[in-house]
Amino acid sequence: MEQRQALAGFALSAALFALAVPVPTPEWEECLNPTESADVAQHTAAVRCEAPQLRAAEIRGPARRLFGLPIELNCADARTFESLDRIGSVRAQQIVEERARAPFERVEDLLRVHGIGPKTLEILRSAVAANPRVGESGSVDFPECHSEAVRNFRLGAGGWM
Repeated sequence: MEQRQALAGFALSAALFALAVPVPTPEWEECLNPTESADVAQHTAAVRCEAPQLRAAEIRGPARRLFGLPIELNCADARTFESLDRIGSVRAQQIVEERARAPFERVEDLLRVHGIGPKTLEILRSAVAANPRVGESGSVDFPECHSEAVRNFRLGAGGWM
């Protein structure tokens, strides 16, 4: 009986050890042009890798943050602004309302929004971009609104890196 319990314990230990051994991951593929493959409410819901020469749908909405792309101040909707640090639903709506008064010419124009001061601006600076030409074509409500910033990404077994 003791021998049977010892054998069962040994088998369990071996199984747990086998589960703990890291599995080698495949080589990373470089994604030269992450593009939108599906959207929900004009926000990117799925992404694919396209050949660089193809002009495909750009990543929109909060998904831009996942890829290190800036949020375009003159295009984003309130829901996208909420993905930024220190921006809640009220402040996000204030940004949209301020943009309706006048497009953001530069990132520093965020200081026009009540409740955004120098400290918050410095936190947001690397996550947003202001392109006044984009503001002329519309906002996220208009399909023409897009940003020109695209970076390269690596796609691995666990998803985007």
